[in-house]
Amino acid sequence: MLTIAGVRFSLAGLDPTSEFLPPFHPFLLDSKESDLTCEVDSRGPDEALATQPSAPDKPWSFTVSRNVCEVVRRNQEGKPLWKITGPLTFDRATVTWEPHRFTEYYGSYGRAWGTGLGLSLLVLRLRAQGGLVLHGTAAEIDGQGILCVGISGTGKSTLARLLDAAGAKVLTDERPALRQWPAQGLGTSLSNPFRVYGTPWPSSAGFARNEWAPLRRLYFLEHGERDRIAPVAPSEAVRRLLHVATIPWQDPALLDPCLATIETLLHAVPCAVLAFRPTPDIVEVIRADLRQPPVPDGRLG
Repeated sequence: MLTIAGVRFSLAGLDPTSEFLPPFHPFLLDSKESDLTCEVDSRGPDEALATQPSAPDKPWSFTVSRNVCEVVRRNQEGKPLWKITGPLTFDRATVTWEPHRFTEYYGSYGRAWGTGLGLSLLVLRLRAQGGLVLHGTAAEIDGQGILCVGISGTGKSTLARLLDAAGAKVLTDERPALRQWPAQGLGTSLSNPFRVYGTPWPSSAGFARNEWAPLRRLYFLEHGERDRIAPVAPSEAVRRLLHVATIPWQDPALLDPCLATIETLLHAVPCAVLAFRPTPDIVEVIRADLRQPPVPDGRLG
């Protein structure tokens, strides 16, 4: 049993848990804070994958047919490594892999969960339930959640260390999960139903907590000569989010729910650019921003 971002993964077939990397260990605990499930059946080696033609221009392929989705991951030569198949809801999924290349590439099924395999299963399960996985740092400060997103090199791990040193609870420094709680269709009366979660895919700072915080602010990270927070218009926020969200683009059936989640998010959570220097001063800048009263429609107070 594995619980990530409120999704309880039931693992059948080959059990990967004994080979999970250390960041996964806190997520193996039974969690009552889960409202979604995904039954993952590991079928093991699949000779059919060995005979598929190479596709060097398609490291990932997402194919949807009759409400069934198939995801194939390929190596640098375009040869298949593994395949996930499941209904669009992804409340269940089947995993198979190429008999030889898979082991050479990952070492084991459990270690493959530490890269794109496990991440894909989480993304696909959250996709239609108001959830996203992003590139960023997530933390809880004084009971409030912040999500600081950015591409590689914008200072995610640096900021995570500064927040941790100042007493904040850092959930992750690389792959936060963002989602509505409860899941879409289960009903909520909250004006801001979004939570931000830690996940077992950390970056260089190594933060991977199996915890969540109510999301209060979303920041787009930039390096700056001085610390500053500048509000972002919704149209600009959409563009920035698309650059840092893990979204399956290949089919409207996969893409459209993600875009709907982004639209809901931008009406519920204030967004701003956070430009900062790598000094402890930035933490007090964030704390001061969080003390501002919330304002609806994603604007800063």
